[in-house]
Amino acid sequence: MKNLNDLEAIKKIDPQNTLGSTNQLIMQCQSAWKEVNEILMPQDFSSVSNIVFCGMGASIYGALVFKSLLGSNTKFPIEIISDYHLPAYVNENSLVVLTSYSGTTEEVISCAVDALQKKSKMLILTKGGPLGDIAKKNNIPSYIFDGKLNIANIPRLGNGYTILGLLGLLRKSNLININEKEIIDAFLYVKNKEENIKEKAMSDAKIYIGKIPIIFGAEHLSGNAQIMRNQFNETSKTFSSYYLVPDLNHHLMEGLQFPQPSILQFILLNSNQYTEKIKLRMNLTIDVVKNNNQLITEFKLDGKTIYDDFIETMIYGSYLTLYLGLIYDQNPSVNPWVDYFKEKLK
Repeated sequence: MKNLNDLEAIKKIDPQNTLGSTNQLIMQCQSAWKEVNEILMPQDFSSVSNIVFCGMGASIYGALVFKSLLGSNTKFPIEIISDYHLPAYVNENSLVVLTSYSGTTEEVISCAVDALQKKSKMLILTKGGPLGDIAKKNNIPSYIFDGKLNIANIPRLGNGYTILGLLGLLRKSNLININEKEIIDAFLYVKNKEENIKEKAMSDAKIYIGKIPIIFGAEHLSGNAQIMRNQFNETSKTFSSYYLVPDLNHHLMEGLQFPQPSILQFILLNSNQYTEKIKLRMNLTIDVVKNNNQLITEFKLDGKTIYDDFIETMIYGSYLTLYLGLIYDQNPSVNPWVDYFKEKLK
């Protein structure tokens, strides 16, 4: 596809209206935040000693973002599980947070059964399905959303529900302290920039044609880096990877020489909100990448808060990977090889 402004041509490639869901993402974030803050939380979580997040694929995005944004300020250990079973240490003082957009994810349901057997405290986020039934049957505090602002009904396009829903649910449980004004202001900040973000994503998508995108991030944008990798995989049907500063400075710097010529295209998520040490490392990282004859672009963020940055990056990454998929004439709504695998697994 050559003309990304041709809406009729997009409809032919994207019959489920992935573009429509992406256009709704900021509204989805606002709606989820409002809905989850109206939930009554009858359970006391003051005795929680650790939190274990369970989810697969896009359903774990909320945990990744939470850990990046606020994880260093939490008073208890955090673990993220994308597997069938909970760690042996999980007990009645553990909080197990289970997220499955569809409510049918077998690994998450398996962890829910484990949590019930261990008599753990639980929180659930889902659109319904068997996981929703578990929540209702066991009176588990939950955010069960309708998903109406994800018109394509594709779980990985429901980030507003799963990410902002999770942050709101943890806040309502008095497990984290979030300045609500900063969240509301971040919605407005990004909404006012949305058309510019969309235009930049449309232009930047052409950079990645025939390339392997490698994402660099740090600190509060670490979760965004992994999310963007997944979006390149699923939406653009493109191999991608991500690395985090400062860890990548201890190994990746020596892995840029070969092979040549390279088809790698690096994208660095750069923020004014990074600590001074990380800002310096980011600039030096760009220098090393260029000196190894590799291509690198920056996505520069100048938000006033970490929430401005994370939401803007989420919106940008969603559009960027969608447009690249459309350029490749790929239906961005389907995951044929994931579906093939799941069918064979049965």
